[in-house]
Amino acid sequence: MKWLNAKNLNIRLAVFIILLLSGLQSVYTLSHAKLRPTASKGLIEIGFYDLLADQQENYNVQLMDMNGAMLITITRPDDAMFLIKGRLDDRNEIKGRTFFSYNPVRYSNPRDYKMIFSFVDFLRHNDVWVYPLAVNKQPLVICQSGLMFIHSLKS
Repeated sequence: MKWLNAKNLNIRLAVFIILLLSGLQSVYTLSHAKLRPTASKGLIEIGFYDLLADQQENYNVQLMDMNGAMLITITRPDDAMFLIKGRLDDRNEIKGRTFFSYNPVRYSNPRDYKMIFSFVDFLRHNDVWVYPLAVNKQPLVICQSGLMFIHSLKS
């Protein structure tokens, strides 16, 4: 009978050690967990103007900040078939500028709008940067193209 007590004691000790280690693991994981910022959305309207050809193209842009990436959806108010979706991945930060690389998700330009095509082509082949500022406690983002908008990039 003493052998059964020793066997039960070993099982109890093993279960206690497993519970203790899993408890320490969960405390360590919870204490070192990073807070995930809530996803934020923004809508802006952008326009491209060709002064020589006297043409303009207007687009609605939806920006969504999700886990270090910005999801972009570009639509055209007068063309339901036009759609551009892409993701700007946060690459690095140098001297206060945040650099992003563009990854296309979907591109549908059936009427071949030239100015937005050149903009997307620029995004595909170059890293783009933004410079986040705070003006009167409002988060202002300045892009290398001169585009300025209020949108929080950092939590």
